[in-house]
Amino acid sequence: MPPHFENVVFAGGGNRCFWQAGFWSVAAPELNLAPSAVVAVSAGSAMACALFAGIFEACFALYKQAVADNARNLYLRNLLRSQPVFPHGDIYREALLASIDAQALSRLHQGPMIKILISNPPHWAGAQLAVLLGMAAFGIKAWHKDAVHSSMGQRVGFRPLYVSVQECATPGALADLIIASSCVPPLTPQARRNGIALLDGSLVSNVPIEGVDPNAGETLVLLTRPFSRLPSVPGRTYVQPSQPVPVGAWDYTNEAAVQCAFDLGRRDGEHFCAAAGA
Repeated sequence: MPPHFENVVFAGGGNRCFWQAGFWSVAAPELNLAPSAVVAVSAGSAMACALFAGIFEACFALYKQAVADNARNLYLRNLLRSQPVFPHGDIYREALLASIDAQALSRLHQGPMIKILISNPPHWAGAQLAVLLGMAAFGIKAWHKDAVHSSMGQRVGFRPLYVSVQECATPGALADLIIASSCVPPLTPQARRNGIALLDGSLVSNVPIEGVDPNAGETLVLLTRPFSRLPSVPGRTYVQPSQPVPVGAWDYTNEAAVQCAFDLGRRDGEHFCAAAGA
């Protein structure tokens, strides 16, 4: 019998999250996946919202075109201009806003409960110090690449903030929420909520299983890179790419690599379905 999952977790990973979309595009229809709850972080939140709003194909096409039209990840000449030095924030936001309309938002409101994780900085840290702490936490996490779950951000004082997509009344509010969950200054503009500076939710947890109700049934966890060992926890199924996803998390210049990430997800989805007996 094909597996049944009440919950799905979308991990973060920048462009690597297109692997999740490829996997889902195959596995969801083949296995009749219809979760009642979704928890997502960083770019994984963009994938989750685009997929459950039924706008992924449009959003993907717009994003790839924007990446194809973008020559660099860094425009030093803009240091003396009013234009952004890093193109990532504008490309990300424009792809979201061009795809999310009132109908898409309505579908999300009527679909599964989707919670997006954002990092609240330590209460004693101002915006600039919080960014520096975040960069340090990301650097330390990079040295512990084989840990599926890391609490480094929480150890230095970052706190989790889960916000429901159903709270977003406009497409712009949803775009703001997704971008806040992916906020990594200076690559993206500083996000704020009620006057408080916010940062990428993956600082708290790049695989936000903590946002899942432990009594809510089986959970499918979609990772974005391969690990040598996955956690063995009753009620959870971890799925990872079969090989390193061939795209840089923040490389906004290579549309072919983005497509390769999606295609790898589709192939891995096919293998998962075959193993599940679908």
